[in-house]
Amino acid sequence: MHELTDEQVMLKYQEGDAQAMEELLRRYRNPIHSFAYRLSQDAVEAQDIAQEVFLKIHQFRAHYTPSGKFSTWIFSITHNICVSRLRKSKWLTLWPSKSSKLDEPMEFQSPEASPQDVAAQNETAQLVRTCIQGLPFLQKEALILREYENLDYQEIASILHMSLGAIKSLIFRARQTLKERLLPFVEDSSGGLR
Repeated sequence: MHELTDEQVMLKYQEGDAQAMEELLRRYRNPIHSFAYRLSQDAVEAQDIAQEVFLKIHQFRAHYTPSGKFSTWIFSITHNICVSRLRKSKWLTLWPSKSSKLDEPMEFQSPEASPQDVAAQNETAQLVRTCIQGLPFLQKEALILREYENLDYQEIASILHMSLGAIKSLIFRARQTLKERLLPFVEDSSGGLR
């Protein structure tokens, strides 16, 4: 099954091949969990979301049609579950209303770093994660899909049910906001923090 596309594997699962679901789990368990975790910042919540995604795939397998990329379909399911759960949770205020504007933070790791570098990197990564969490929800979600999940803009637009231009704008504003918030912490030419 390794040689089959995601869409072909899903069609096999639709036909009743249990091995196909195992293959989909192998391919998508980590990316879906990672995406959910980056949005929720809660490992238990992310695990619950990932399980719910695969349950939905099972429940709606008969309705799947390979009209687009499978990754777009599965991340759309994940997006919908995340939004539904976040609207019901304590993060409700981070979700923009229809009338609000969409205006308004990546891990850095190097191999074989010194303990001081590791500590600095952990501090920097935590700072970036904190800044990402401070972004408006749609900006955060679009940025995570682009930077962490490596999806193209068109896939993100499909997942979030927005225009390509709106996605480009969201990601641009998210990057600009991160740049502004992180600029004071960028190393100056002498190697120290400002």
